[in-house]
Amino acid sequence: MSAEARTLNLFAPEQFRMSRLQVFNWGTFSGLHDVPISEQGFLFVGRSGAGKSTLLDAIAALLVPPRWVDFNAAAREAERTGRDRNLVSYIRGAWAEQKDDASGEIATRYLRPGTTWSALALTYRNVSGQHVVLVQLMWLRGNANGPGDVKRHFLILERPFELNELEVFGQSNLDVRKLKQSFMDAFHHSEFSAYGERFRRLLGIESDMALRLLHKTQSAKNLGDLNAFLRDFMLDKPATFEVADRLVSEFDELNAAHQAVVTARRQVETLVPAREKHQQRELLSNERSGLNELLAGIDSYGGRRRIDLLQEQIERLNIQADGLQGEISRKQAALNQHNGSLREMERRHREVGGDQVETWQAEKSALEQQREQCLRKQGQAKEACRQLDWVFANSPQAFAELVGNARQEIERWESGSSELREKRDLLVIQKRETETAFTQTAGEVKALERQPSNIPAHMLDLRQEIASSIGVSESALPFIGELIEVKPDEAQWQGAIERVLHGFALSLLVDERHYSALSNHINSRHLGQRLVYYRTGRVEQWQTMSVGVDSLVLKLNIKECNQSEWLNTELRSRFDYTCVNSIQSFRRIDVDKAITKEGQVKHSKTRHEKDDRRGVGDRRFWVLGFDNSEKLALYRKQAQELAGKISNLDERIKALTDQEGARAKRAIHCQTLVNLQWQEVDVAPLLTGIDKLERRIRDVLEGNTELKNVADQIVRQKKVVKDADEALRRTTIDYEKVVGKVNEHEETLKSLQDDPTIVPLTPRQQQGLDERFESLTEPVQLNNLDSFIRSVERSIRNEMDTLTKEVVKCERFIEKQFDEFIFEWPAEAEGLDATLAAASDFFAKLTRLESDGLPAHEQRFFDLLESQSHQNLAALSTYLSDARKEILERMDLVNDSLAQVPFNQSTNQTTYLQIDPSDRQLPDVREFKQEIQQALSHAWSEDRELAESRFLALRRLVERLSSQEPDNKRWRQVVLDVRQHMEFIGRETDESGVEVEVYRSGSGKSGGQRQKLATTCLAAALRYQLGSYDHGVPMYAPVVLDEAFDKADNEFTALAMNIFKNFGFQMVVATPLKSVMTLEPFIGGACFIDISDRRVSGVMMIEYDLEHQRLKLPAHAHQESTVEVS
Repeated sequence: MSAEARTLNLFAPEQFRMSRLQVFNWGTFSGLHDVPISEQGFLFVGRSGAGKSTLLDAIAALLVPPRWVDFNAAAREAERTGRDRNLVSYIRGAWAEQKDDASGEIATRYLRPGTTWSALALTYRNVSGQHVVLVQLMWLRGNANGPGDVKRHFLILERPFELNELEVFGQSNLDVRKLKQSFMDAFHHSEFSAYGERFRRLLGIESDMALRLLHKTQSAKNLGDLNAFLRDFMLDKPATFEVADRLVSEFDELNAAHQAVVTARRQVETLVPAREKHQQRELLSNERSGLNELLAGIDSYGGRRRIDLLQEQIERLNIQADGLQGEISRKQAALNQHNGSLREMERRHREVGGDQVETWQAEKSALEQQREQCLRKQGQAKEACRQLDWVFANSPQAFAELVGNARQEIERWESGSSELREKRDLLVIQKRETETAFTQTAGEVKALERQPSNIPAHMLDLRQEIASSIGVSESALPFIGELIEVKPDEAQWQGAIERVLHGFALSLLVDERHYSALSNHINSRHLGQRLVYYRTGRVEQWQTMSVGVDSLVLKLNIKECNQSEWLNTELRSRFDYTCVNSIQSFRRIDVDKAITKEGQVKHSKTRHEKDDRRGVGDRRFWVLGFDNSEKLALYRKQAQELAGKISNLDERIKALTDQEGARAKRAIHCQTLVNLQWQEVDVAPLLTGIDKLERRIRDVLEGNTELKNVADQIVRQKKVVKDADEALRRTTIDYEKVVGKVNEHEETLKSLQDDPTIVPLTPRQQQGLDERFESLTEPVQLNNLDSFIRSVERSIRNEMDTLTKEVVKCERFIEKQFDEFIFEWPAEAEGLDATLAAASDFFAKLTRLESDGLPAHEQRFFDLLESQSHQNLAALSTYLSDARKEILERMDLVNDSLAQVPFNQSTNQTTYLQIDPSDRQLPDVREFKQEIQQALSHAWSEDRELAESRFLALRRLVERLSSQEPDNKRWRQVVLDVRQHMEFIGRETDESGVEVEVYRSGSGKSGGQRQKLATTCLAAALRYQLGSYDHGVPMYAPVVLDEAFDKADNEFTALAMNIFKNFGFQMVVATPLKSVMTLEPFIGGACFIDISDRRVSGVMMIEYDLEHQRLKLPAHAHQESTVEVS
């Protein structure tokens, strides 16, 4: 069909065209204004700010649902500012913003304050004579100025209507009931939705989306980009955003369910190891009880083993005693025989004259014994003299003098030794005190070297023991002194500050996590010293207090740590002491707490203190600071000094001890001399007597040969008798020993058999101890029984100690897990403490978690994962796909419209435009779809590990979709807006379908080409939304444009108007004067809008020359428009 033939159908009988606009009290249009609108097309002409957009906004208020209406949008298009017009500003007649003289604030000035009302009426008609009039009433009562205060009422009439007919409404005090009674033939409603559905059906507008497109078209400018136009004007915002929002909002429930699972799992994971350790503890305790039972029976076991061994030993000794008794009888008989022979020899010796010799030999033997004693004492005296460097005396007189000298030296020693002992004892005491000081100092050095703390060693040792016992690191239990230091530039105050904070600095800090374990441990043992510790509490409990400018607190640095805020608050609340430089300031009444550099402390207005037991500058007793190098150097120096002092004392003590020893030795030697008499050391008389007796015996024996032979025989026989007697004696001794042992063993055996402490053993004791004694490397005997018993007992005790340590470890671990549970979930653990006494309650809770809690949480989580979120995710995937299909279908419909009107026409060729959509293959979109598929993978699998993986993938998606970070917000816009996934290419073809030209956004085409392309598509989109294809023209003809061509050239303006006219639309355009000449051929009438005093707008109709298709404007007006255009 030719273009001429299609143009003839533009005024189809069913097509509705706008014919009249009436407004009452609308914006700066006060009173009633009536604007007849030509059905050929109409211009609202006027300068900027006169009120053109105000009248077009009246049309928008009648047609567009309130949720979409955007007043004066065209004026804000370039500025991108916020909305400045609404129903209140139009009803009230807002005309300026001025400063209020009274308040000084910027206030909006209104034409119509107090109770007021406005009315709008828009008339449509068709060639068949049908009328549809849309009417809207709006009112405000009193001084109400809120958007929610506006009352609205909608009417639809199917007859001609004059707006002044509504005078009855104003006269009835805005009574809607009377209004309805006055207009019985009208459709009435207070809601736009019912009103909109009614007029759309009457005017042939199929959907709200058509109204939205018309409204967006009203403010459209710069239609030069095909992609931007199609995405913003033609295509609706996809439902993917709503689905994504629903996914995010419903994910909160799923995430909460997952968190409940994680919490329950963590609670189970926290308590299960505690239960396992508790079970292990029971096994260890049972094993320890068994060992304790063995230990309890080891004495009875040893007693019974001793009884058995004694009985065996007594039996063996009795056998041995019987054998020895026989040997004694035999040796006694031999000795008797030898004695008989000796007596016979002695008888013969006497018979041959041996009586006198025997007498002399007896005397000689006596003298020889005296000689030996004398020589021995003489040797003692000579040795004493040698040690004393004296000469032994050879005469009674000289010996007496020697003894006298010795006695005098003893007296001198006794008088001097007490003085030496006193000196030495004093030095020993001094050395002991110095060694004690050295030990303490060495301990301090060792402690200071181990860590950079200034805290005394005994306190560090106590902390180490506590930390080890409760299973935490020492750093988890800091001393306050380790966390604060005096600022370097305030060093002159350190001594005084140390006095104030000394006790506080030696206090431990413990957080909630370790509080129960620490308090239990400390309560269960005797510390042997004083310990203060603070439970630091939760952060929300801490409040910072202000302090004075000279406060002690401001002279401190606090180490960054978990307890910093608590410590800062505590220092400020308790130690806000003013540091004063004079005693006058110290005494001031208005100063409650103060310190001086000299160390005097004012604790209150009445209590003062100065403790000079230690010097204020003695660094050895300072405990504050992060570094202890200075204190370590002091203690090292002190240790060296003490070591030197100890060495010097050792030398002095040794000298005194050596001196005392030497004098004591001389006194002993002197005493040896004093104890002797001359007769005891004079050996000469004894030697003379022996010599005389030897000569006599020799003379007698040499004169009697028989006597000599008998004497020799007696000597020999005496030796035989002596040997036999010695043999008998030894055997008798052996026998007596054996008998003694038997008696001893029997006594012991009887004592053991009567011992009430030796009781029968239990089978477990008997078996256990038998096994342990049988495993010994040597057989058990009486001589090793005690050592074996001690060895077995020691082994059992060692095993018990090991088990006890393991039990304690288990208990610490259990309490640590309980403490962690209480710290992490205080509400769940309310009423429980971290002790073994609460174990049954904790494990009952664990049982409930395992049987009910965790399975229920997991089931709810998996149900939500499989239902809500996966449904939403599947919906999102579906909507992404459907939105693309919808775009393609929408483009097919637009292309149907484009095929009905030529795009370019010349004498040689007629071409048509078609829109070809294609995917942009954006990487973000491709990855997004892959992530959705990953999250949906195995969606219906019962594998819960896979479900957990799906949840994590889903959570990553949701976190990014809900993120407010700029990059993520841009990403969300890209991946969800399917319109951005498509690129739209215009293809121009001739009547035979051969491609003539391709149009891409930003592809180098001229501005006119791009604008023509986009405008053609807009017209086709409107035709699609409003059209009735059976008649070839849209059922609803009016298209409103608000200064759409104010920045376009005349050629494009004419081109665009031609396109819309070819599609059968009635163009209603607001325009400045400069564009009038270009628009004149496409309309049938116009009005001029003007404003005076910035607040009174008016309408003046302009006559239209149909023959010349021009407005009958004054000549100068055409000239002005020409000048503006040029």
